[in-house]
Amino acid sequence: MKRIVMLAVLGVVVVAGVVALLGAVFNPPVHAVAAVVRGEASETVYATGVVEARQRRLLRAHRAAVIETVFAGPGGRPLREGDEVTAGQPILRLRDSALAARRTQAETEIGRLAAQVADASPFRRAWEGRVAEAAQAAADARERERRVARQLESKSVSQDQYDAARTAAIVAEQRRDALQKEYDQALADARAALRGAEAALAQLEAGARDDVIAAPLDGVILRLPWKEGEFAAAGAELALVGDVRELIIEAEVNEDDIRRVRLARPVFVRLAGYDHVKVMGEVYEILPDADRATKGYTVRVKFAEATFVPVPGSKLRGATRVAQDVEPLSGMTAELGIVFAQARDRLVFPRQALTPENTVFVLRDGRVHETKVTLGLVNFSHCEAVSGLSADDVVVTSGVRELKDGMRVRAREKP
Repeated sequence: MKRIVMLAVLGVVVVAGVVALLGAVFNPPVHAVAAVVRGEASETVYATGVVEARQRRLLRAHRAAVIETVFAGPGGRPLREGDEVTAGQPILRLRDSALAARRTQAETEIGRLAAQVADASPFRRAWEGRVAEAAQAAADARERERRVARQLESKSVSQDQYDAARTAAIVAEQRRDALQKEYDQALADARAALRGAEAALAQLEAGARDDVIAAPLDGVILRLPWKEGEFAAAGAELALVGDVRELIIEAEVNEDDIRRVRLARPVFVRLAGYDHVKVMGEVYEILPDADRATKGYTVRVKFAEATFVPVPGSKLRGATRVAQDVEPLSGMTAELGIVFAQARDRLVFPRQALTPENTVFVLRDGRVHETKVTLGLVNFSHCEAVSGLSADDVVVTSGVRELKDGMRVRAREKP
């Protein structure tokens, strides 16, 4: 019985193998292919980046606060992402519950001090009265000293009496001068306190103005994640406003590669969602300092052919078209190939055809032949073949990891 079962299993295996063999012969797998052609070869520095508005401002909370107001936008509804704003237009207001009390206190103090230093104020009249009394006492003492001096000449008073009168005059004048200095100092202190109170009020008013978060430029609200009543910590991102009429790409280049990046160099751009569309750019800025955490340098790239298409009735809202039917959005991911070497009239083939062993599978007469390739210039879309391939060779560009030398395959028909 066991012998029969084993024979049956063996038969199933043989039949399955025959079926697989026949399938491979008469129905080989379908793969995408491409021709090796003569054209321009280039080598690039690879980088990843993000599409951004060239002019943009990130607005942060200068202190911890509750979102008191989201100002009205189109149709009277609260502003939201995508709305158009102009420079100076308020977006949010932060709540300061104690502001009114502090302002009243400052205004009261200013009123009290201003009244104190005003001409003919009770404060000044009191001081001036004391100074006047001291001045009169000094004048009386000095006059008495002169009378005693005349009496001393006629021998009607003694020298001691004159000395006492003279000392009294000097003391009275010193008291007058001291009171005048005290008055001047008290008035100066009051005026300084008034200036301090006015500065404190100005600071409160400035804080109140800072609590109104306004658009710093004409543009579109790109981020506005807050609703009224929500709490924002100090330094929290409140809103992002950008001018989407000009989009760029900000990318990070590794410190090992930045030496090969130059201004005005062409850039191959591959945008998320547009993998098979060729978009070109150009390096226009290289920031001079690296991010200490990632050891990368920021490189800014502009699109080579960009046209802003505004929505009807608006100058600020719309889409930037960088190629046919390609309209990137702020925040979209981009892969960059920054060109640092180029050559014309070279054999090139799609990079998808290259295996980790630097081989390709050439399709001839329905079979693939694994071929070693000597590479020249390489970028993320194409490779230069220095040797190993000829013009018009056809290489497989999909599922290369599944292929083996000599396998039968069918070329996928172009749509």
